[in-house]
Amino acid sequence: MDIRKYEVIIKAAECRNLTKAGEFFGYTQSGVSHMIKVVEEELGFRVLNRSRSGVSLTPEGERIIPVLREIARWNENLVQIAADINGLVCGNLRVGVFSSVAIHWLPRILRDFQADYPHISIDIIEGGSEDMRDKLSNGEIDLALMSIQPNFGFEAQVLKVDSFFAVLPHEHPLAKKAHFPLEAFNGSEFILVKRGYDDDIYKILAEYSLTPNIKFTSNNEHAVVSMIESGLGVSILPELVVRSYHENVSVLPLSPEVSRKLGICVTSFDELSPACRRFCRYVRKTVAPDGAMTED
Repeated sequence: MDIRKYEVIIKAAECRNLTKAGEFFGYTQSGVSHMIKVVEEELGFRVLNRSRSGVSLTPEGERIIPVLREIARWNENLVQIAADINGLVCGNLRVGVFSSVAIHWLPRILRDFQADYPHISIDIIEGGSEDMRDKLSNGEIDLALMSIQPNFGFEAQVLKVDSFFAVLPHEHPLAKKAHFPLEAFNGSEFILVKRGYDDDIYKILAEYSLTPNIKFTSNNEHAVVSMIESGLGVSILPELVVRSYHENVSVLPLSPEVSRKLGICVTSFDELSPACRRFCRYVRKTVAPDGAMTED
């Protein structure tokens, strides 16, 4: 089935630029324009608006883009299954991840996976919780390594229970304590990861009715640590983020303990492509139950 023209439309909609979409597939801008025109003539309506600033989906395009993504996804599955039957292992995989997962888990996973499956290409997409949920729902990624939320509409397998910690400047009055009581955040100058990037921290603040004085927000957890190191405030961050920063800041267990579940999230484990199924197997094999990396 010739669905490349659909894939071109999907890519053009994602990057909002015909030239970039063409470069991704090795086509000229005129070639991309021709392919889109053919699809629009077949469908009987415009899919993309063109302007000097780029392209965007028309209302009609917004309605059909989920269907085009589904067609592209099933075609990729068909290609992979056919290759699998013929004794070949190839395909494309799109993996969404938190930045902390990308730093601490992915290098070993990718090294081992690519050593065994060099013909499976992998596109890594970093983002926050909200972005990962949207991309999974829209079919823009095949799986996400992220925080698992109750009743969030995806299937998931837990890889690690990730505890949260209080992160303080070394000179903080409570920095030498064995634990940090959650109520001590009330009124404290606080640096917060932005909503939509890590919603778990907002849930902690709400569940325990905490009212810190939020001074700064950032969508980069490592920037938050740097600001804490400079004495600009305190924060709550997961262990996977702070495990490399104990020399720069004081990291204390929370009282009471609070944690999140990190894992593999997909729309359906039964409908995974062969490449995705293999990748999930390597993730589970490489990440130990405590979230550490298994020995070589």
